[in-house]
Amino acid sequence: MKADLERRRREDPNRGNQPAKTMQYSILSSSYNELYDSRTNEGQLLSELLLKHNQVCDQLSMQLVDNYLTVSTTVPSPLAPCTNLQLSPWTNFSLFQAVRASLCLGYSGVRLYFPLVMMPNQTTNKNWTFVPLPVTMYCWLLLLMSCSANASQHDGDAGYVRLRSWMRENGGRVNNSFGVVEKDGIRGIHAFTDIEEGSELLFCPWHLLIGSTSLQDQMKPGDGMCSVVDEMAREIRLGTDSLWYPYLDHIGGQRLPADFVGEVLQELQGLMTKQDATRHLRWFDQRCDGELDVSAKKSLVAFISRASEVGMIPIYDLFNHHNGKRNAKLALTEEGVKLLAVGDGISSGDEIYLSYGLKTASTMYRDYGFVEDWPTAWNFQTVEGNNFAFLQFPNDVVAINPSADLLRAVWQSNISLEEYLSMAKTHTESLSSADLETFVTAVENEHFPTTCEGDEITLALLLEKEGGNVDSDSRNNISDRISALRYRMAHKKALVSAKMYCNAILKKRMSMGAKEL
Repeated sequence: MKADLERRRREDPNRGNQPAKTMQYSILSSSYNELYDSRTNEGQLLSELLLKHNQVCDQLSMQLVDNYLTVSTTVPSPLAPCTNLQLSPWTNFSLFQAVRASLCLGYSGVRLYFPLVMMPNQTTNKNWTFVPLPVTMYCWLLLLMSCSANASQHDGDAGYVRLRSWMRENGGRVNNSFGVVEKDGIRGIHAFTDIEEGSELLFCPWHLLIGSTSLQDQMKPGDGMCSVVDEMAREIRLGTDSLWYPYLDHIGGQRLPADFVGEVLQELQGLMTKQDATRHLRWFDQRCDGELDVSAKKSLVAFISRASEVGMIPIYDLFNHHNGKRNAKLALTEEGVKLLAVGDGISSGDEIYLSYGLKTASTMYRDYGFVEDWPTAWNFQTVEGNNFAFLQFPNDVVAINPSADLLRAVWQSNISLEEYLSMAKTHTESLSSADLETFVTAVENEHFPTTCEGDEITLALLLEKEGGNVDSDSRNNISDRISALRYRMAHKKALVSAKMYCNAILKKRMSMGAKEL
């Protein structure tokens, strides 16, 4: 594997800093008349023009240079979303104006070249007329305001755009129908248009993976995983000289419970031991050769939280996890790996989800740093050593002591939320009253040093402190405490919800029994 990666670096002609490319980007004026004279082909022409615009921007690594436009990628800009235009805000603009504006706007710098623009003349019924510069500037201003107002809904992540360009330049394919969006404080991949079931979202050739190198040479557990962590650490140390720099530079410094110091672990109130929190660090120390320096630590954390079954796949690891809403799935081919849309397709605006597997909430939090939305698989152990588990769904529906068949059905099914809820209700209601009472007793015997109400107060104080003027180490400590606090709060609330759900079923059974008597 290492020899293959070294060969890739030697053979890669684009390794390291590359000179800016240039290309003349023009659209034949005849296309404009055709756009207006043939209304039936308007949508097709618009799509082709926008697609060409995106492709050229990607191919030139955001360095479009022609007579009319200069683009710089050094500073992100609110204009970035305009390369994936949503035309609905501009109902008073013609389709041509939207296309022409998208061609004349860049990511970070704009030079207005034309003193005049062409617009359809509605009065004289002629194809074109010239509009003075003030009107032109007014149009620019309206378009800029529209783009800026909708920036959070478009692909405005400059790092992702650079990564997408890198993927395409090296033989990969990335569907233009999605991009990075931040919604409710969470960054994810969202669809910009409707995507049909079976559509290819992403293709990554084997030579761009860090891990498996072919369909026949797959990443092996143990030493093979160590090799991936080691190779990724070496590439991180190479910086801009690495073939994978656009990918590795885009991986953030995520913090996991393995980073928590003693006082932060105490915030978990026994829900996770230091032994469990540092499991991956101990694995690296015992199985892998090499020192765990800053680069190795970043590589290890990235591998824990981002690796697939075949290794590290650029862009693929940007998709978030949701077992209940997953609508994309990985497929292996002779040429590389594909990410395909599954289920009933993906609607415009929807987030695109993968499944990281059906894991307990504590494992998800340890390995990925979050508690999944639903279904959330909680487990706990009593002081007597008895283990209990339950699946938490929306609407306070809970599946107590889920069977292997139920877990398998939850993980492998692509069904609606209503069907998930029905499945969970049927399972729990099939349990005996003795089983439900045993579970309720176990929950009641779970004791914590603080209440949920007290945790809410502590969280508010920490959030206020986090927003203050503190150094980086203190901020990391506060952020880790907030993370631990939110996890323990979620655990406590889940226990309360499960107990109430069981008691409601028991109460209903008692009521029905009394009526029968």
